Amino acid sequence: MKRILLILLPLALAACASTTPPAAKSDSLASNDNNVICDRETATGTSMPTKRCRSAEQRDADKRAAEELEAGIRARTGQGSRPGP
Repeated sequence: MKRILLILLPLALAACASTTPPAAKSDSLASNDNNVICDRETATGTSMPTKRCRSAEQRDADKRAAEELEAGIRARTGQGSRPGP
């Protein structure tokens, strides 16, 4: 019985070892082709990072879409710019 435990314990520990980098880090890998930048992003609710590669045009389009969404939300809620301190 002890031999079985001595064999299974290291296997169980090895199975629990993590080889993925911490989620807080973001790997930015730049490529010379069309100014493509790849990032590792971890979505909320998961610990599995995914690699997302986007060109400069795609990043600009995402930024414009986010700004339009924010402007639409502010227009619907009647909020303008934030008041000063």
